[in-house]
Amino acid sequence: MSDNDLSLPWLIRIVRNNWRTFTGVGAAAIVLAYIFSGPNFIPPKFLSTATVYPVNLNSYSQETRTDQLLQLLESNIIRDSLITRFDLAKSYDVDTAVNGGYFALYNEFNDRVEISKTRYESVMIEVLDEDPRVARDMVLEMLDQANLLARRLQREKSREVERMALRAMKNERNKLDSIEARLDLLRQGSGLLAYEVQAKEVTKGYVKLLTSSGANTAQKQQLETLMKELEEKGGEFRYLSGLSDMFRYNYNRLLTEYEVAVNDVTKELTYTNVVTYPEVSDRKVYPIRWLILLITLVAAEVLCFALFIIKERTDRSGHPE
Repeated sequence: MSDNDLSLPWLIRIVRNNWRTFTGVGAAAIVLAYIFSGPNFIPPKFLSTATVYPVNLNSYSQETRTDQLLQLLESNIIRDSLITRFDLAKSYDVDTAVNGGYFALYNEFNDRVEISKTRYESVMIEVLDEDPRVARDMVLEMLDQANLLARRLQREKSREVERMALRAMKNERNKLDSIEARLDLLRQGSGLLAYEVQAKEVTKGYVKLLTSSGANTAQKQQLETLMKELEEKGGEFRYLSGLSDMFRYNYNRLLTEYEVAVNDVTKELTYTNVVTYPEVSDRKVYPIRWLILLITLVAAEVLCFALFIIKERTDRSGHPE
């Protein structure tokens, strides 16, 4: 028999002559597929999903806040936390004590947990599990762990800023205290309080005293002494007063920065805005039984058809016309 013998009428004749066999094979395939796709052989899995938007996250480099949230959710810290919290090694029937056990466990986790970015710049979390409540709880736990991880990372950076601000603030305070100590000595020893005001008033009083006909020698001597103090120590007092104002301004600015850093360390923020909350599903998503039945039926019929073709060609080869 040649390849040209594989004509459509010949193929139809094979089906017509063996339709009972095709029917029996199809029925058997459907029954077996129905049995072996049942819960006793393939445990049904339930899906729980959540859709969230990132909030209060600071983006780094060129990444968006959505990308950052995606990386947080995909971190091995959250994965390992879920594995421990829900005892997934036992649930997935994976022995982590054997060589390659954790590799198999992580692969199974990745097959059941999917995290993806949507076209609307949100993040979708999907978890499959045989227990619908566990699937829902795992999604909720992932959101909680993402908040905790983002908060920890933010606080680590804020603590660095806090330590730097505290160190700079203490340094500025020490310089201010040193200047103020020297100014106190000048105030107590020389009576200097406000250089510009005092210099103006002493000069005015001294001129008035000189032009006065009844000049008091004691008053004149007192004014001359004060003028001498202004001449000798006034420049230093004025310079130190300027430094004091500058250091006080810097100290107040650093104090504000320190208080902001302390607030960043202690604040309790959430970093996910949940749009779709996970729910306990009452309908399984796996296995898709009708699809298994269809694929099994088609595969069985095709195999049966192929066997009949081989048989026909073999019979014709052994009995040439």
